[in-house]
Amino acid sequence: MTMQRFPVQENSNDVAVFVDFENIYISVRNRYDVDPNFEHVIDKCAEFGRVTISRAYADWYRYPRVTNALYANGIEPMYVPTYYYDRDEGRTGRAIKNSVDIHLTIDLMKTLFSFPNIGTYIVVTGDRDFIPLINTIRQYGKKAVVIGVGGAASNHLAQSADEFIFYRQLMEDRVPQQKEVKDIYKTLVEAIHLARRRKISSTLASLKLLMIEVLGEFDQSKYKDNQGKPFTKFKDFVREAQRRNFVQIFSSGTVNEIFLPGEDPYKLSSFVSNAAPAQPALAEERQERQERHVPVVVDEEVSLSTDEVEELEEFEDNSSVTTDFTSEEWQVFRSCVGQFAQPTLFINIFDSLRSARNAERLNLTNKELKDIIKQAIREGYLMRISRGSHGYYQLNHQAKFPEPS
Repeated sequence: MTMQRFPVQENSNDVAVFVDFENIYISVRNRYDVDPNFEHVIDKCAEFGRVTISRAYADWYRYPRVTNALYANGIEPMYVPTYYYDRDEGRTGRAIKNSVDIHLTIDLMKTLFSFPNIGTYIVVTGDRDFIPLINTIRQYGKKAVVIGVGGAASNHLAQSADEFIFYRQLMEDRVPQQKEVKDIYKTLVEAIHLARRRKISSTLASLKLLMIEVLGEFDQSKYKDNQGKPFTKFKDFVREAQRRNFVQIFSSGTVNEIFLPGEDPYKLSSFVSNAAPAQPALAEERQERQERHVPVVVDEEVSLSTDEVEELEEFEDNSSVTTDFTSEEWQVFRSCVGQFAQPTLFINIFDSLRSARNAERLNLTNKELKDIIKQAIREGYLMRISRGSHGYYQLNHQAKFPEPS
């Protein structure tokens, strides 16, 4: 007699909850000086659907009084032992990092493949080590939600999830309050000051997360630009704030940072080193190039074939470099290459320079971008390292670049 198997409905509203207990416990204790309330956590999780799996991971010998509260809220405590450095010597000294992360990840992945009825995965943590796990959940078509503590949770973890919920929101939902109507652009300025107090870089990702924390919730599509159109991206909202002179947007070639009007981004930026703003002489040279009808395409998308990449790699020693580059352009070049911690390919340097051009820090054609790299190699500003059949390049920190005029 064979047992009949009932079909499992996929993409349903079932929910699985995985709690990195020590992370959330310490974060809530440090921030609010209370123990986390798991009744509030589970109630919030239930808003996404039927909670069919809920587990919390920790060494429960270290938290013996917590398990009863977990069971009372339908959360299964999963024991993960902690090991100590000097246990072999007969002492129990400082604990090493336990394996909660890997246990939680393995269990979640097993669930992902074994229970197609679960459509939403909620991870209660602030640890950025879970970013690959969150990305994997989303890649398999499931919704990934993170619950964390403001100021303790990783900005990048919050951005990787489909939805991020502050633990503070769970408390506020229980006590309805009259929300103060704030000027949304002044709130952006407030978020910049909050980022500085916490020593966080004012990137688009971190500021959006801080605005959610300040306001309780934030969706840029609820606000409109000067033409009455809703903002589709947070960056569009920030651009409107810049147009209204609340902030200024600065690009280092790899990331956008937000500063206040009148501030010098080159002095405050977390991503630019040894860079200098464009000088009047550089502006005059740009004008001169335009008068010579040198085409400059700012937002040009370049798709390089395999042959073209190989040509860039070899950079043709016998080809001539006809452009004289200014000291300011060399400083931007140095900044772009300096962002690579390890030796990198010619094409990656080329792409970084294109990003600087898109940010209007350079005004060079594609040929001139290639030429400045070739000249840097010949002048000894770049060092070539051979790895197999490829050539990699890194900044020669001993080389003396032309000083800004």
